[in-house]
Formats: sequence, structure tokens, C-alpha cells
Amino acid sequence: MRIIKNFVFCLDKSQILSIVETYLPYGDKELRGKIFDELIDLLKLSVEPVGFFSIGDKTSEYNFETLKQSEKLVYCLITLGGKITEKIDLLFSENNFEEAIILDVMASSLLFEYNSQMYDYLYDYFVKKGYGITCRIAPGDGEIPMEYQGDIINKLAGIEKYNISLKKGYVIYPPKSLAYIHGIGKNLNKDKHLYSCRECPNINCSIRIVKEKARGIFKK
Repeated sequence: MRIIKNFVFCLDKSQILSIVETYLPYGDKELRGKIFDELIDLLKLSVEPVGFFSIGDKTSEYNFETLKQSEKLVYCLITLGGKITEKIDLLFSENNFEEAIILDVMASSLLFEYNSQMYDYLYDYFVKKGYGITCRIAPGDGEIPMEYQGDIINKLAGIEKYNISLKKGYVIYPPKSLAYIHGIGKNLNKDKHLYSCRECPNINCSIRIVKEKARGIFKK
């Protein structure tokens, strides 16, 4: 198993506020901008991003359409750690709903930003070795069932040292984590294939969970 830690903190404030506005259409935009500014340091101090990947043979259980031309599989997981979820839950418990939701959106967006950075690393790593790499394929995205999350975690030996585990319903702890796979093969083209979240049908996505929380609190 290989570990990646050199992520670059990067968030697009206008994008974050646009996402929040989609979830919570009623609110003061200027105030939300100030809340974002106040939470940015908290977010930086509360995340401990780590990426993991391990290479293995493609077994018959993974003979999905997207992976048919792949020779091997790359099992991956990226996490922000558990501290940020504690901070978000604390804000909710203190009835700071809008702050909690904005911080949740910030954390989810940061997770996907780090996932993009990890893909760039994997792309360069494997292309240098003569392999093409498929898009990210995550359990629950539509092609692979959720229970495959357990298999991915099992393939990442030693990951439990980072307090990462699988809970009931194949849910990963810490919540701000993503488990997924890539296919690699020397016969695959060398184009980049980062998965597009706009086409993702995964109802368990952490960003969509934020939206459901918002619906339950702000009913206007």
C-alpha cells in the first residue's frame, strides 16, 4: 500500500457559496461569505488528509463494463480524518445550522478537490510506467454495489492504523472519506478520465447528504 499526504489546500469560495445557495435558497449572501471566511481556518486545522492506493490483479468480481479492458486494479481511499465531522456535528448540536451546513459543504468540496489532486498523482505515476488509467469508479455510483467498499478497504492493508473502518451498511468511517477503484492497462489510452460528479447517480454522496440535512431544517 502506498500513502499520499502532500495535498494542497484549495477552495473556491464563490463555488462553495453557490452550492450552499442551491441547498438553502433563503439567506444573506454577504453573511454567508463572512461565515466562510471565519470557518476557513477551522477547516484547515480540522482536516488530516491522507490518500491510500494499492495495486492488485483484476478478479472476476470486478469484470464491470468500465474495467473490461483493464489489466490490473488500483484500490484507493482518501479521507479528511474524523476531526472535521466532530466540528460539524458540534455546530449542529449548538443549533448553528447555517454555519454547520456551510462547513459541511466546504469539507465535502475539499474532499473532492483532494480526490482530483490524487487522481493527478495516480495519472502521472501510471503513465510513466506505460499504463493508461480509467476514470474513478466508486461503490454506489451505479456500476459497483456499495458492499464493494468492504473489499476495497480489505485490499488496503494497514489502513486501520488511521482509524478508518467500515460501519453498518458498508458506510466508511470517518464520513468524509471516499473509497473507489481505477483500472489500469498498457492497452488503455493515456487520456485523463476523472469522474464527472455532474453525472453521478450516487444518492449516498456526502454532498447530497448535506442537502438533505438542509431540507429538514430550513422548510420555507
